[in-house]
Amino acid sequence: MKNNKTIAITLILMMGLFITACGESTVKEEGHGEHEDHGPEGTVSLNALQMKTLGLEIMTIEKKNMSQEILVNGTLELPPQEKADISPIMGGIVKKIYVIEGDKVKKGQVLATMQHPDFVQLQEDYASTVHEFDYLEKEYTRTKKLYEEKVSSAASYQKAKSAYLKSKSMLASQKIKLSMLGISAKNVAAGKIVSMVNIYSPFNGIISLVETNVGAYAEPMSKLFEVVNINKMHADFMVYEKDINHVSVGQKVFFHSSSVSNQEFAGIIHNISPVFEENPRALHIHADIETKSDKLIPGMYIKGRILVENVETNVVPDDAIVADGDKFYIFAKTKNQATPHEHKDGEAAHEEEEEKTTFIMIEVIPGIQNAGFTEIKLLNNLPEDIEIAGSAAYFLIAEMRKEETAHEH
Repeated sequence: MKNNKTIAITLILMMGLFITACGESTVKEEGHGEHEDHGPEGTVSLNALQMKTLGLEIMTIEKKNMSQEILVNGTLELPPQEKADISPIMGGIVKKIYVIEGDKVKKGQVLATMQHPDFVQLQEDYASTVHEFDYLEKEYTRTKKLYEEKVSSAASYQKAKSAYLKSKSMLASQKIKLSMLGISAKNVAAGKIVSMVNIYSPFNGIISLVETNVGAYAEPMSKLFEVVNINKMHADFMVYEKDINHVSVGQKVFFHSSSVSNQEFAGIIHNISPVFEENPRALHIHADIETKSDKLIPGMYIKGRILVENVETNVVPDDAIVADGDKFYIFAKTKNQATPHEHKDGEAAHEEEEEKTTFIMIEVIPGIQNAGFTEIKLLNNLPEDIEIAGSAAYFLIAEMRKEETAHEH
């Protein structure tokens, strides 16, 4: 809606030359003299040459579907369940690594192997507990039967029962530990003991981080790998408090990143946080990404625009509106008028009628801006076929002010 002021000033100077070349005011010698008649206040007139120089086109007020947009900033994020830090539950020496950063992996795929005597000891303990449990289970069954037949004492029965239940709990605990290491308890019970354990991927994704190397000792619960599922990546935007009432689930959002040039991505808002951030005071909104691309990376900074409305309304080109103080105007065309125009041809002079196009200021209230057009709300009813200046509104108001100033003098 704002034109380059330097260009406008240049055009004004050019218009001054045209006006000087095309005619001079007739000044009377009486008193301070008189100027030629000017149009009514709030109007400006241009001849055909002036309009051609400005590239000013006459058009009608259009009807268009306009989408109001809220500009937002944000980042690409992953939900916590789609990002995994992979750590060993027991310490060990890293023997082999099968992946590097950027590799795609599947759920259950082996990422690395580790070795440590503690792994072997855990299996030995489990195998020993299995055999002990078999004995204690039989002893408990035998003692219970004798107690029920009043052959064995209650103390003997309670001792057998306690030993049996203790062994049963220990067996279950050791079995869980083996499962957490990825070792088959069934194989261990059958005497198949392994010296190495595997580190597995918990889901399909991409290796985003490797923080170990062959021969390194991995501490219990230390992070060795990071796996992310970028298929579940979403856009996380911050919406300021003043705009939040215009945002709702299901709205379309478009975004881009400086890291991915000349490409815009689409998404749909699926969640709005109910809790305000304090600095700045804004809400998080989350949008599913519809336009999938390998170029998008978690943590990437993005800029977006949320489409919050789509209504048919009156619009004009941005350059057809001009601000004057705290008000906004367009220029409507009135009937063309002919004005005296004097030419000199050698010593003979003659007058011709020069046709000019006159425009009058019409106050409007600007609304939504989108794709080079601005919504306008009319304060008074106008004919549907009224014609307006489709551009150069800044020049027209400048020329009108110049004529008014000249008329005052």
